[in-house]
Amino acid sequence: MAGTRHSLWQCLGLLVGLVAITVLSPRAAPLAAETFPSRPVHLIVTYAPGGSADLIARLLADRLSALWGQQVVVENRPGAGGLIGTEAAAHAAPDGYTLYLATDGPTVVAATLNKNVSYDWQRDFAPVSMVTVGYQVLIVDPKLPVNTLADFIALAKAKPGALNFASIGVGTAPHLIAELFQEAAGIRLTQVPYNGSSAQAIRAMISGDVAMFMVGTSTAQSFIENGSVRPLAVTSSAGRVAELPDVPTFAELGYPQVEYTLWFSIAVPAATPTALIGKLNADINKVVAEPDFRREIKLRGFEAKGSTPQELAAFMMKDYLKDRDIIQRLNLHVD
Repeated sequence: MAGTRHSLWQCLGLLVGLVAITVLSPRAAPLAAETFPSRPVHLIVTYAPGGSADLIARLLADRLSALWGQQVVVENRPGAGGLIGTEAAAHAAPDGYTLYLATDGPTVVAATLNKNVSYDWQRDFAPVSMVTVGYQVLIVDPKLPVNTLADFIALAKAKPGALNFASIGVGTAPHLIAELFQEAAGIRLTQVPYNGSSAQAIRAMISGDVAMFMVGTSTAQSFIENGSVRPLAVTSSAGRVAELPDVPTFAELGYPQVEYTLWFSIAVPAATPTALIGKLNADINKVVAEPDFRREIKLRGFEAKGSTPQELAAFMMKDYLKDRDIIQRLNLHVD
């Protein structure tokens, strides 16, 4: 049954991608797409104001509002690791007036990690476009006697289980990538969760309570620059990240399997007309290509990156399969 759903999702992405070429022509587009939007559009964000997701959503919403001549309202619906807002988006009217800022936690991760989810990310959503991607960086307590990744691995091997690492909860990106790192390096660390707050985890590191933390480069950058934490490697598979040019990638250091992409995309309820998906895709990609938008996103530690619906569907499926493998191998679950 799961294999059938995967095939359907891949087919959906392919069909949407192929049809989008046609629907972008004004002569082929139905009237609903030609006149969209004729009233305010809501963009659901599953996290609280002030975080990376909220900032990215507001940058996108401001520019879409200007492009469309209609307000795009950012609607924050935090709670339950993003499940509450995602459920609301999944069950919204499929008319293009409810957009969903999708990321891995409540979609491709929750599908395996959470036993009771009221929606199916493959069945209930249609992919529209990628918006941004980012990466994680392994940071350590600068008081540790290590300067390189090799130093840290050697220390961890000398003291199995004695060093701990921060996470922001079971199954979150910082947790999953830390587990990947431990497997690749052949080390054993002890997890200390900090209830969904990267800032709290970094403060714990600065105070000496934890030795290591995998965190988004956008969050870590200021702490790295002021010397509060020490960066050892980043999870990019496409080369070093622009904001941390002196920090090597895991691949450079001999651990190509320690690769993880943080991402934010736009999806809509699955029954949204294909013509509207094509219209949304074209306009979002127009915004993503704007030099000012790209500059603002880069300042926040991310890379602006658009896509076709087909490309986004394939990316999400690849991410789902990778995360599913990690979660099942570690026997992780949230009731």
